Amino acid sequence: MRAGPAPSGPVSRMLLHAAFVVAYAALALAVRHIAAEVLGPEWRLVPESAVVAFLAAATIHVLFVVVAVQRRADRGFAALQASQRDLRQDIEAARVASQALQETLGRGAEGREGERAAMGEVVAEVKVLQSLVSELSVRGEAGEQPAPAAAAPAAPRAAVPRPASGAAAGRDLASLGEGEVLSLVRHGLREGRVDLYVQPIVSLPQRKHRFYECFSRIRDADGNVMGPDRYLAAAEREGLIGAVDNMLLFRCVQLVRRIHKANREVGVFVNISEHSIADQRFFRDFANFVADNRELAPYLVFEFAQAHVARHGAAVMLELERLARRGFRFSMDQVTDLNLDVDTLSERQFRFIKVDAQRLLHAARAGEPRLDMRAFKAALDRNRIDLIVERIEDEQTMVELLDYPLDFGQGYLFGEPRLAKTGT
Repeated sequence: MRAGPAPSGPVSRMLLHAAFVVAYAALALAVRHIAAEVLGPEWRLVPESAVVAFLAAATIHVLFVVVAVQRRADRGFAALQASQRDLRQDIEAARVASQALQETLGRGAEGREGERAAMGEVVAEVKVLQSLVSELSVRGEAGEQPAPAAAAPAAPRAAVPRPASGAAAGRDLASLGEGEVLSLVRHGLREGRVDLYVQPIVSLPQRKHRFYECFSRIRDADGNVMGPDRYLAAAEREGLIGAVDNMLLFRCVQLVRRIHKANREVGVFVNISEHSIADQRFFRDFANFVADNRELAPYLVFEFAQAHVARHGAAVMLELERLARRGFRFSMDQVTDLNLDVDTLSERQFRFIKVDAQRLLHAARAGEPRLDMRAFKAALDRNRIDLIVERIEDEQTMVELLDYPLDFGQGYLFGEPRLAKTGT
């Protein structure tokens, strides 16, 4: 960095020259006065013009000195300005370098934080898979008889999706015996062939995709797909349905993370079976898993059948309340009794009610007692519960439903279940 010359040197020299001129003038006048006093009055005849000429010459000399000093001062000031510009440039370069360093360190910190978060996700998911493997290891391929799966018989699930178009064709899985079905379920769980299918839930009447409901399908080694209508009952009797639910949850969590990374405001519904609700150990572990992933709460909705919730008591309600406190929401499907206690449901964080389209139309038109749709919907709205009408299969049904206030619709009219991409 350049340093400009200090102006104090030339100024001092200029002052020194001025002092000499004043001293010379004073000396000349003093000599002339002394000579006149000592040598006689004739010395006063020395013309004063000589003294004036001397002073003029001295003044001219001082002016030259002043001009020279001014030029040096100007050069010094210019050099000082250049030095100031260089200093500003150095400061700006240092600021830019510092900012770049901070951004680099910030990206490094974010990367490390992301790595830690990803590692936490992996650890949680590994725990899920470990529980699946440990559950499967209890039951051998020879078909050992397990303990009873649940105290109450499992009611069949409603609205099981039809096989998606484009499913692999091969051997007829519908003709398999129960032992073969169970073997296929075990191998599917162990070898990661439990696939996630999703069906859209749309806003009405706009038909905009707002949620997706998740379904599980199992593939054999040749890629043939078996739907839940084929394996569900056997898996429940064998006690494997908890593992299937666990894997479904695992796949749904992957899907939610993928949707979240894409910044899409879309939620996912996950159906929890009665067997899983009745299995207190599984349900507690399940609650712990989702509670540890509370960032998923805005995007994950757990769905329970109306009859299943009614059959289980305080222990299940406590786990649901724990999840509700962490921001998770619930949906009630397979609703057969429309005389709902919506106040209690709302307190338990149920935010959605699913009703079959034909059941709703029948109740609203000729049911005994007849459903007052306006009053029913107003009660739901007061309790912040949305009404989802499912199994809307054609435009005619949709036209009939438009006479009533609805929030969302689901069915083959809006889209069939399709294989979801869950890779992260």
